[in-house]
Amino acid sequence: MTASSTRSFGRMVRYGLVFAALAVAAVAAGAQERMEREGVVLYWGLVPSALVSQPHAQEDLHGGRPPGGGRLNHLVIALFDARSGARIDNAVVRAQLSEPGIVDAPAKYLVPMPVNGQASFGQVFGTVYGGPYRFRVYVQLQQRPQEIQFDFQAQSQLVPAGPAR
Repeated sequence: MTASSTRSFGRMVRYGLVFAALAVAAVAAGAQERMEREGVVLYWGLVPSALVSQPHAQEDLHGGRPPGGGRLNHLVIALFDARSGARIDNAVVRAQLSEPGIVDAPAKYLVPMPVNGQASFGQVFGTVYGGPYRFRVYVQLQQRPQEIQFDFQAQSQLVPAGPAR
């Protein structure tokens, strides 16, 4: 193994551990972080990007810093079939962030993030204020013609309220 491939492997392991923690936090979270609609259970978690030990981890996975700067928060979604409890890994997931006084940007696709062989979806969102934020999540399943919509309010943990500037 070359030094470069060893660094790459080490970086992948760190990313995997960080995202495993995010996925576990999302799934093990309290009632406010679980929603059920039309036979689909959605667990979500929102954490500041500062919790990621390597700042470039999310840039590598999600395409870089959002234009306009502000705080970076990472939204993680896990989906399950309400009847069987089976994890859903083949959905198309989008989310739209709303902040008071800020024009809503278009919804972003959440990137599939396999964590320890378990499917999750995630994306970085730039925010101006400390929250709370409103998210509208759209889940498209292969076997359904219509998207399922989930709306929830979130507050990123460990981030003081107020403007990010």
